[in-house]
Amino acid sequence: MPGVRRRYAIDLIRQVSPFLVLFAGVYVTISVLFFFLEPGPGLFASFYWAITTLSTVGYGDIVPGNTDARLVAMAAMFIQIFLLGYLISVITTAVTTEQEKRATGILGTDMKDHVVVLGYGGVGRAAVRELLAQDQTVAVVAERADDVPNVRALAPESKLYVTYGPPAERDVLNRANVPVAHSVIACTDDDAVNMIAALNVRAIAPHVRVVVSISRSELRDTLRTAGVTFVASPADMGGRLCASAAFEPDVADALDDLTQGDVRADFQEYRLTEHTPVSTQTFGEAERLVRDASGCLLVGYARPDAAGEFVAAVNPDASVRLRPGDALLVIGTLANTHRFRKWYGIEQGR
Repeated sequence: MPGVRRRYAIDLIRQVSPFLVLFAGVYVTISVLFFFLEPGPGLFASFYWAITTLSTVGYGDIVPGNTDARLVAMAAMFIQIFLLGYLISVITTAVTTEQEKRATGILGTDMKDHVVVLGYGGVGRAAVRELLAQDQTVAVVAERADDVPNVRALAPESKLYVTYGPPAERDVLNRANVPVAHSVIACTDDDAVNMIAALNVRAIAPHVRVVVSISRSELRDTLRTAGVTFVASPADMGGRLCASAAFEPDVADALDDLTQGDVRADFQEYRLTEHTPVSTQTFGEAERLVRDASGCLLVGYARPDAAGEFVAAVNPDASVRLRPGDALLVIGTLANTHRFRKWYGIEQGR
């Protein structure tokens, strides 16, 4: 991440710069004093003598020949002891501070086309684990600094960036590189924070897909009006799953399986292009092609409406003709979905 390394170097130089200014002042002062107090050596030789003295090299090719010059030399050697200690202290503090900033994500990330998760409560925790299981690149904004090391342990730095701070603040959103993200999930435990975060994301990244988790389902229409791509209500979804489990437990179990990418089966979405094996066939023809090539089930498709919003159709009529720009909805075991990706030629997601 060259941008992060650049910011790291700039901050390090900024912290060391007071020492450099002090050292330059001492160096010039001692050089000028030696030039005036020691007859013979020129100005360049005086600067040369000062640097060899302050650096403790001391070649001895130029030495003070009178009392005043020797006093300057003694002062230079005495000052050098304190300068060395100060330099070590400055560098140690600067490096430690920058390492802490990097460990807590304060320096930001250079990730692109990634998924940003705002909040690491119950919903955020499940979302991050699922995204990583689907091999997505993820940036997480936790609300507490204590959560950062726990999240960082989930994946290598190349796949997972973690920082902390108020998830709705623009500085924090920019730290997570939201303007070039693929999508943002606002899922703190506070609906008001999620709404403000969604609005700020829309302001700095108009084309990013925004997903919001809310506990009050009555806010759904308000958020959709504000340009949120998808609004999820975990309470409603959990309630429906519990109701299903009460009288059709195997259906509930299957649904739970399908929403977890690292279990026995998965429900996936794939873009349809002119170059994919399925592009302009009827849905019935596409069903047979997908089944024969991978063993997966083609259960539906999604197509943008007049407003550009994708609308999913599950189990459509077999005569419906697909077209590039649609998205396929596929169910399969992990082995079958792996075969499907190899045959289809592109990764899942839209």
